[in-house]
Amino acid sequence: MLLSIIKFQIQKESSALHTSALLVMATGIARRVVPGQSPPADSSMQRRNVRGLTRGIEVSRTMAMNNGDKLPVVFSEIEKAPICSNAPKFSSECGIIVRGLAPLQHESWTKIPEHYRNALIERVKDKFVVDTVVPFIRKYLNDNMAKKFTNHRNKLVKHFKSFGTIEEAHMNPHRNVSQDSWNYLCDWFSSATFQKRSLAGSNNREKVPYNHCRGSLPFVVHRELKKAQEVQLIYIKTFHDTHTHKVKNSDDEDEVQWISKESQIRHEKMLELYQQGITEGSQPPEELAIFNEVTGAKKYKRQTCFFGFIF
Repeated sequence: MLLSIIKFQIQKESSALHTSALLVMATGIARRVVPGQSPPADSSMQRRNVRGLTRGIEVSRTMAMNNGDKLPVVFSEIEKAPICSNAPKFSSECGIIVRGLAPLQHESWTKIPEHYRNALIERVKDKFVVDTVVPFIRKYLNDNMAKKFTNHRNKLVKHFKSFGTIEEAHMNPHRNVSQDSWNYLCDWFSSATFQKRSLAGSNNREKVPYNHCRGSLPFVVHRELKKAQEVQLIYIKTFHDTHTHKVKNSDDEDEVQWISKESQIRHEKMLELYQQGITEGSQPPEELAIFNEVTGAKKYKRQTCFFGFIF
């Protein structure tokens, strides 16, 4: 039943393509290729070497090395997130599924019919061993795919804005989007409702004082690794490691460079408060409380979030 739903959507998307076009399915992403022409190249890819779309090659390679066995994913009930080495691959697979199969003719992830969202969530079990019935795991998958859907739409918005007029945008669909879906998106991106939401989102992003450099590995995995290594001050040390870069060609192998002055100031403030607490009291201060105070983090149940990142 789940597969039939997804196959129906793919057929619906492909029917809108020109009859002279060939539909090539590669890693779950639809591409339109006109006979006698090469696939359209992204102008930004021609200008510089940038990372392309994740295609799940590493997952397929890992499965092949393990006799085709699916990859296990270990979740922490406390963290409400995967905490194993397969976590980045698992998250990437969610993105591949969303980009390839999620219907685009909806304003947001929550507007997609629930039965269809459920079908997309179940697709992760094609390559991973995960119990999607567990409530907190299912919530993680839904939230992850919602974020991937938003990220994908943001890339499509960027493509839309690269044209001088709406008419020109209509005539140049993104290479992974059918004409019908692209027409819908152009109308939506040019609507007053979307423009208002876009402005609000832009204003919120400007309030973020600094970013991070943790890569695709979730913060909770960084923290679990620190626990396994019996590192003291897990939160503060993880903040340090996810906001600094190793200095290349340095005589000191431990020399690092902060990604921003603000992140360095906040790290120093954490250490200062921790040392101050040890001096003033017999019991060491609670590290998490210091972390929350300095970063302005908001605590939701047992997860700590700051500036949009689960920590």
